[in-house]
Amino acid sequence: MTDSPHHIPVHLSTSSVYPENAAYGFDLAQRLGYDGVEVMVWTDPVTQEAGALKALAELHGLQIGAIHAPTLLLAQRLWGWDP
Repeated sequence: MTDSPHHIPVHLSTSSVYPENAAYGFDLAQRLGYDGVEVMVWTDPVTQEAGALKALAELHGLQIGAIHAPTLLLAQRLWGWDP
């Protein structure tokens, strides 16, 4: 991460590592030099737990730049028909 006023943070979406889990996405983002992660909420329980996500972000020294609601076909009804 850089503090340059011209730096635009680049985040990796956890959906891009499917079918791997969110922990893998955080690890990969760190190894590849991303600034942070966009979390796609899906069937991976970690993506549904704020504390677990915060712990992953701290472990890998990354920001969570966005939380993406479960709108993908595989996760649309994750929280039922009327979440």
